[in-house]
Amino acid sequence: MLVILPIEVSTTDTSEVHSVKALLDSGATGNFIDRDFIQTKGINTQSISRPIPVYNVDGSPNEAGQISEVVDVVLRYKTHSKRMLLAVSNLGKQNMILSYTWLKDHNPEVNWQTGEVQMNRCPPQCEGCRMIRKEQASRKRMETRALNVCRSGPLPEHAEDSEGDETPVQTREAEYKQGNRLFMTRILSEPTAEDLHAASTTSQKLAEGARRSAEARREPFIPPNCVRGFESVFAKEDFDILPEHRQ
Repeated sequence: MLVILPIEVSTTDTSEVHSVKALLDSGATGNFIDRDFIQTKGINTQSISRPIPVYNVDGSPNEAGQISEVVDVVLRYKTHSKRMLLAVSNLGKQNMILSYTWLKDHNPEVNWQTGEVQMNRCPPQCEGCRMIRKEQASRKRMETRALNVCRSGPLPEHAEDSEGDETPVQTREAEYKQGNRLFMTRILSEPTAEDLHAASTTSQKLAEGARRSAEARREPFIPPNCVRGFESVFAKEDFDILPEHRQ
């Protein structure tokens, strides 16, 4: 998919403003403007002391020849603006090409499905991007402040509806505008035993085993039927008394 940006260029010598569509091309190594376009718009050019050769992908010289002229313009896209030198060349169907160097310097956020380009990751020297970052920071502070107010306020009171009250509740449809934000809170009931799923550690398992052993020792001993009538033999009081010593 080709990503085309609607660009405005303002000449630095005459301050004339022209609209142009720029192609984003990550394979190009320079930023170019078409020779026929600048001649049609009457944009002044500047000659460079050493012409720059242009090569095709296969390494052969480009038929457009060397770059010998540039234009000094201020490039604007939405709120982003920057002064740039664009090399003049024959671009065929394109009026402007913004290359990999421009993409690397400004690191725009490109949605390749819709072709939308957001200039929100530019370097600090980009004036328009500083304004965007300030707006985003201000919006985030307002959201945080509203959230803190919501958290610090009292919980809403819960009123049970009476069965006999059939008075219809009068509501008014809220009017929402673009950019409005809604805040919602939810009151959870007390957790039940089924809601709690705690994992036992080794020490907790040992303590639980000791507790169960102590409870088992406290239970009364019931002898089997074959020794009924001799329960005193198994009593702890008689067990602690030694029999008389025989001579």
